[in-house]
Amino acid sequence: MKEKTTALSFGRFLARWLRLRRDDMLALLLFPAGFWLLIMAVVLAAAAIEGAPLDAGTFAIPTAMALVGGVFAGFIVGMGSAGAAFTLAVCWGQPRRYAVVALWLSGVLYSAVNLLLAALLQGAGTLICLAVGVQDLVGLLPLIPPVLWLILLVAPTAGAVLVKASLRRFGPKAGKWLYLIFMVACIGIPNLDNVAGADLRPALFALLGAVLAAAAVESSIWLLRAPVGNT
Repeated sequence: MKEKTTALSFGRFLARWLRLRRDDMLALLLFPAGFWLLIMAVVLAAAAIEGAPLDAGTFAIPTAMALVGGVFAGFIVGMGSAGAAFTLAVCWGQPRRYAVVALWLSGVLYSAVNLLLAALLQGAGTLICLAVGVQDLVGLLPLIPPVLWLILLVAPTAGAVLVKASLRRFGPKAGKWLYLIFMVACIGIPNLDNVAGADLRPALFALLGAVLAAAAVESSIWLLRAPVGNT
């Protein structure tokens, strides 16, 4: 019992945190890999049934879906870290700043592994393309702008911290506003180019990165001060 109420060094605390989250993180890494395998099987089965020539661009779809699935899985990992794991760490008697830093480090590490997994899956897709005779290969990952790589690295954890910190600070009513913001982003962002009549994606990515950075800093501060409950 004494160990649970005695503050650890940050290194020991981080090692304990990673052990606590290890099983969930490894389990959720199977999600993008399984998603890729499923979509790839559908693509190959559809081509075999229709008897049509295989399009190289079609083989980019499984990697894209795995990347999206990996970001979603990272968000789930972050929700668990900012929720039950954060509460447990505080109940251990550890400084909240340790928990917040460990939350971010483990989240970014998980996202980095997810991106590496996407690169490996794209390599596997390339081998399948060569095996079935497709020569004009289309790689998805080289088309992603560098700023978007950074966003993909931090966005899952930033979103999870924002959601959990908002619920801790403002209660259930925060969920309504977060849902409204999410819906406006989902509907408005894809149609932004149609309204403006110009390619606003570079500016949009830069703005999104700035907003995520500001939200991440503010919501992390909220976690340092908000009451610890069951959220």
